[in-house]
Amino acid sequence: MPKPILTDSRQRMNWQGQKRFKISPPGLLGGWAIFLMLLVTVPVFAQHIPVTFPLLQDHLRRKQLDGSLPLQYSLLQLPLSWETIQESYQGNDSLSQFTFGRPLLKVNKHFQFHVLPIQVSQNFNSSHPYGWGEGPFLPARGFQHLLEGGFQVSLGPVSLQLYPQVFHARNLPFQEYNPELPALFFQRISNFIGRLDIPVRHGTDKIQRVLPGNSHFKVNFGAFSAGISTENLWWGPGKQQALLISDNAEGFLHGTVHTRKPAKTAIGYFGGQYFMGKLENSNLPYYSDGSFDRYREYPDDWRYFTGITLNYSPKWIEGLSVGFARTFLMYQRKLEEDGWRAWFPIFEGLQKERVGLTTSRFRETDQHLSVFYRWVWPQAQMELYGEYIRTDHALNWRELILNPEHARGYTLGLSKLVPLAKGGHVYLQLEMTQTENSINNLVKYEGSITNQNHGGLGLYENFQVLHGLSHRGQVLGSGLGHSGNSARITISRVKELNQFGFSLERIKRDANFYNFNLANGLDLLQWVDLSLGTHWDHRFDRLLVSATARLVQSHNYNYAIRQTNSLGNSGYKKANFHSRLKLAYLF
Repeated sequence: MPKPILTDSRQRMNWQGQKRFKISPPGLLGGWAIFLMLLVTVPVFAQHIPVTFPLLQDHLRRKQLDGSLPLQYSLLQLPLSWETIQESYQGNDSLSQFTFGRPLLKVNKHFQFHVLPIQVSQNFNSSHPYGWGEGPFLPARGFQHLLEGGFQVSLGPVSLQLYPQVFHARNLPFQEYNPELPALFFQRISNFIGRLDIPVRHGTDKIQRVLPGNSHFKVNFGAFSAGISTENLWWGPGKQQALLISDNAEGFLHGTVHTRKPAKTAIGYFGGQYFMGKLENSNLPYYSDGSFDRYREYPDDWRYFTGITLNYSPKWIEGLSVGFARTFLMYQRKLEEDGWRAWFPIFEGLQKERVGLTTSRFRETDQHLSVFYRWVWPQAQMELYGEYIRTDHALNWRELILNPEHARGYTLGLSKLVPLAKGGHVYLQLEMTQTENSINNLVKYEGSITNQNHGGLGLYENFQVLHGLSHRGQVLGSGLGHSGNSARITISRVKELNQFGFSLERIKRDANFYNFNLANGLDLLQWVDLSLGTHWDHRFDRLLVSATARLVQSHNYNYAIRQTNSLGNSGYKKANFHSRLKLAYLF
């Protein structure tokens, strides 16, 4: 195998030595501030439930299944406004008395000061990284801790929420690659690791950060809200995975206009969001020792990220919500080069031939488009949901219809409540996600010398924007990373906010890179994680507790073949214990 290359001083930079906050150009946020100042003063309050908050959002989802929460709330767009949920909630359980942010000071109907819950979270991996989500938490070995707390102030329509985070990670070493792999593996990995900014290990030292967290400054008007935010977002119906925007990375700075509650019209209810944001780079090598990093030449530039989502609940079909989302990425320098039009690419045509093949290539933008649905049947206490994502303009409608498998991923899920005679329910939840490329990717790129740069690439990476759909070293969408498949079945005993249960899960890692190598003459073994987990959520008056523990068996860890015999090839196995604990205290 190639001798590891010593990393230079830029590659040795750790998160501790980086400047964590930069001032955005006035063009990105200045227009939002002017817009907010022009709005009319009316008394509206807005405490936002963070995407990562324990117990509450999963409970609200179950409340729709039993008919307590109106179905016009699609729950396809997070975070939720707690006040709007309270206005519509029809249940008689403890949630009706639930106070997310206790009013510490209330002068009149125009001014309130709320103390938000204090949250303490802990994540642990005994052997190697496993898991995703929860904002700042990293793919790391050892203990990680996150402390959150703050307040929210409402003055007429103006809402200021300061909810910062203090993060710490031990970031212990683990085997990042197997040195016994053949030289051809390391030659090909140059393309694989050079198109998405997600380091295997985030530096070599422990990590400590102070982050703005789920904070915002917004003005609320009717069913809408506009402002500046660093809150985590979640688009789509998935519970375990969201394919386009999720809480898999920490929140990014963005200006936004969005619905804070369903907007009622003559044909049904609408919700949506439009944002313009800033994504930052990790400035870290793929492997922490800098090996093979000579292949990664990333621009030293932040990325402009803009997107729109719209969801609709038709009045004629009870419980059905459908939606779409579209985002664009480009480096900041393209905003300067291409002028005002570059700020609004989401309004261009969906067909590449309309945009222009040459224009599309040299404009250096990367598009993602997803469509999704969620259908709730309260009579059956069940829901079905799904999401389909595509990461490339279709050439035209004909190409989209004939080749829907190109550069796609999808999620399918089902949830079901079964009432128990002594109270409570059995809660069954199934969800599968596939971000692995379909077989036509291998047909398109197999054996083609000119297309080697495309071999093994997945949903979140392309050659136009080399950092891909990532923020500070983590994918913004699915936690499966470059590519992979997951399937989880969960069964729980639930009663109000409390639940206890078990889950089985299978994850197939970096499937695109494995498939490309297998089709092009390199023997590897597919890395698969099998796990058995248990979870426990409970409310003790003002204290919320959420605990998860998983035993994980990684088969064919890091792809290498350990031995060959008459039964075939066998790889390395590695056991891991993964746990998460979250405490939230309600004032």
